[in-house]
Amino acid sequence: MKTKQRALLALLAAAVLLGAALWAVIRSNAKAEQSASAAAEGSIPLSSFAAEDLEQIEYTYNGETYTLQYSGGSWLLAQDPAYHLDESACNTMRTALMALNAKRSLTPQAGEDYGLDSPQLTVTVTAAGQSTTLTFGAENPVTGDLYAQKAGDDAIYTVSGNKAACFQLDKAGLFGSFCPTGLTASAITQVAYTLVDGSSVTLNAVSEPTDSADSTDADSASSTAYETVWRLASDPIASLAQDKVQSLLSALCTYATAQITDADLSACGFDAPVFTAAVTSEDGSTVQLAYACGTDGWYLQVEGDTSAYTVDTSTVQALLLTENDLKTQE
Repeated sequence: MKTKQRALLALLAAAVLLGAALWAVIRSNAKAEQSASAAAEGSIPLSSFAAEDLEQIEYTYNGETYTLQYSGGSWLLAQDPAYHLDESACNTMRTALMALNAKRSLTPQAGEDYGLDSPQLTVTVTAAGQSTTLTFGAENPVTGDLYAQKAGDDAIYTVSGNKAACFQLDKAGLFGSFCPTGLTASAITQVAYTLVDGSSVTLNAVSEPTDSADSTDADSASSTAYETVWRLASDPIASLAQDKVQSLLSALCTYATAQITDADLSACGFDAPVFTAAVTSEDGSTVQLAYACGTDGWYLQVEGDTSAYTVDTSTVQALLLTENDLKTQE
């Protein structure tokens, strides 16, 4: 009996030692991964600030300068204040600069410009009243890091290339896709539109009893279920292809893919739009819309907005429906 107890204790001790060894290996690997991660990001500070202290990021990419102003949690493009920015892209830039570290510091060698004489990117960040300018030059062909220089500092630094990648955006890349009409399909109650041939269509959302609610019993009538059905104002009893109506409503709420502020509306085709509409929502508000074909594709304009927005061809196709197109074909 004592022999069995000693064997059991020996096995237990071995298990404890094995567990401790495994824990030590895991902890060592974790520390190694953390060290490798820190080395990959660098440890020489080039830019550091708190998120709430940020005031502005100005960067020059491909010869164009973009000034992103930050206030109250919102971003503004100084060169075009009406432009709808991609907040996520701007926030990524902020994050990259909040703790930007270099991997190495080099002494400039005679005859070497490291791509800094004609930099691919220059970034100036202003936070808490202090500005820091960073210039990014050529890529090291072996490591993939970028050579960088900080204004007022003669040293040449190497920085992880992914830290600068978020700034490689032109104006189109800064656009944040959104719905210019501000409409929600489920809240629309009426659509009155005119096609390029002059024909007009008015659709109304009507609340009707469901097909199963056909009993005349008093108790059943009090619990009748209703559904929203779309009807033509000119022919209320006509059966409509509700899927086409829903596609039309969804198209009215589509997201724009690009924006042209202070657009030349004539060049965008708005002298002869293919579709104009007055869309009313359940809160009583009405939005006036126009869709047209310009030299570079399809455009949307919303009344009161001087911008023209680029939309997909499929969006416009879903709108160009006559009354006969909407009716169920028997």
